[in-house]
Amino acid sequence: MDNKMDKFMENPWFVRIIAMILTAILFFSFNGFFDKDNGTTPNDMEDENVETLTNVPVEVYYDAENLVVSGVPKTVTVRLQGQKRFLEAAKRQRDFTIFVDLSDVEIGNHRVPVQHKDISNKLQVRIDPTYVDISLQEKVTEEFKVEAEFNRSILAEGFEAQQPEIEPRTVKITGAKDIVDKITYVKATIDASGLISDTIVRQAAVTVLDRELNKLDVEVEPKTVSVEIPVKNPRKNVPIKINTTGTPPDDIVIKTVSTTTPEVLIYGRTTVLQDIDELNVSVDVSNIREDTELEVPIQYPIGVNKISPNKVVVKITAEKKVTEKTFDKIKIDTKQLEPNLNLEFLSPPSGELSLKLSGEKAKIDNVEESDFEVFVNLENLNAGEHEVQVEVAGPEDVDWETSIKTVKVRLTEEQEEETT
Repeated sequence: MDNKMDKFMENPWFVRIIAMILTAILFFSFNGFFDKDNGTTPNDMEDENVETLTNVPVEVYYDAENLVVSGVPKTVTVRLQGQKRFLEAAKRQRDFTIFVDLSDVEIGNHRVPVQHKDISNKLQVRIDPTYVDISLQEKVTEEFKVEAEFNRSILAEGFEAQQPEIEPRTVKITGAKDIVDKITYVKATIDASGLISDTIVRQAAVTVLDRELNKLDVEVEPKTVSVEIPVKNPRKNVPIKINTTGTPPDDIVIKTVSTTTPEVLIYGRTTVLQDIDELNVSVDVSNIREDTELEVPIQYPIGVNKISPNKVVVKITAEKKVTEKTFDKIKIDTKQLEPNLNLEFLSPPSGELSLKLSGEKAKIDNVEESDFEVFVNLENLNAGEHEVQVEVAGPEDVDWETSIKTVKVRLTEEQEEETT
């Protein structure tokens, strides 16, 4: 049996067949014929693919110490085409560079290509944009004063902002000379929310603008400044004016209306305060029948956010309405006249006067002349001329006034009759 096998293996055709089988296995193995998992064919491996990479950063080569470049985009789109394994490597590693080379470009405006390096030469490369328009300018640095800016509408009612304080007051701005020459405004804008009623301090970014308020591409040092905006509530002293409303009862007269607080302190914006010279307080006297004290709130004018005090005490004096009546030609009586003396009125010679009454209407209407006694007291007066005070006795709830206060009288002794 072994001899037959040895003879078979030594046959030249057997060797040839085995060699052909081995060659076929090597050929198909190399081309992936037996790779059932990848589902590819030799032709598939040689097909070209396309990969688009977006937001690829662009480097710029130039003299950054003395020059400023503008017009170069920060990123570009790169389209790669080639075999898949090369595309995958480029996409995964991103070890290539997209750049604009301005090393030998003179100052001015130019159109330059966007270039690449370190991309496999097995790939076709297309960059979008392919060319860019750039401006290469001399770099200059100048110092500018910063102005603070904020939205005044966020101030609480009655409050106003004072002159801002900025630290540092100036900043250094670096950029292309033609750009720096366009600088019109350098502002630090305050970002604040809610209603502001007190001094605010904020760190504010510095913004550089041209005449049309377009933001300029420059370097600012420092980029932020400290801004303090004093916020105050202006105030002013103003007098109080009391006004009465309504009609008092028919039998009542309002004599005076006054306040123990002649002026108050009002708070608000300056433009509001300058137009306010006094504050009016209204008091209703419709139901006042006697002296009264009232605490009355002060109405806030538009734009005034605080009043101190915000209430005033109003004093009202009231009395019953007075009716008047006059009795004329009232004879003046005498009291305590010595029996041996005679009386003669010198002034007034008639010995009469008028009596003017005043008081509540009901009482005045009911009083009679007979309710009053008008007299002079002559007690301890001797013969001669005398000026004597007029006295009146009458009802206590009625006021009166005589037309004269004193009278002038002459007292004479009676003459004894002669006897015969």
